[in-house]
Amino acid sequence: MNLQLVKARSLPEQIADAIVEGIASGALQPGQRLIELELTRHLSVSRVPLREALKILEAQGILSRAQNRGVRIVDLDDAHIDQLCEARAALETIAARDALANFRAKPERLQRLEAPITLMEDAVRRSDWTGVNKADLAFQNEICLASENEIVITLWQVLARHVLMIFGREILTERGQSQIVQQHRKFIEDLLVARRSALPHLIKQHIMRLRRPRRALTARRRHS
Repeated sequence: MNLQLVKARSLPEQIADAIVEGIASGALQPGQRLIELELTRHLSVSRVPLREALKILEAQGILSRAQNRGVRIVDLDDAHIDQLCEARAALETIAARDALANFRAKPERLQRLEAPITLMEDAVRRSDWTGVNKADLAFQNEICLASENEIVITLWQVLARHVLMIFGREILTERGQSQIVQQHRKFIEDLLVARRSALPHLIKQHIMRLRRPRRALTARRRHS
């Protein structure tokens, strides 16, 4: 197991992020039981902040607790992923709608999208697919911040952990994602000229660019 702490607001939040990144990277598996003693040793933390982190992830639906079965990572089946995609599309559509005016009026705000794209480009060169996914989340976070919609920003911070956990695992199997940087630049171009009524389709298409090939691959494997 290879888990690392990442910077966050508090130690429990750092631990929660480390667990989510462990799931995204494959170090932790869906359905796996989390043993407190093992986690404290791997992360070099005490049980008090660890237990707070586990409670945070339980409240966010990433972990589940059952009597006599301990704390486990939720199963990431197709139904769970489809529900996440639906929620993400709805939230990102609102974010894009509210961000558009700022992007069009404030070029400096639009320029902030370049930083995560640069990180993404670097991660692609290193074949760091978890890094690519984290850069993708940073890209979307900039759109949420540009929306200046506090509810959207708050909800995205929670949803981002689910996205990293699920799509971090999917992108690991999609080695052909060399076009992902171009996809994001094209998304910006399309977003800036999009009519409000076209936003739901544009956002859904952007989100599902990985999901569709993944599901097709799964279907082919089942019939092989």
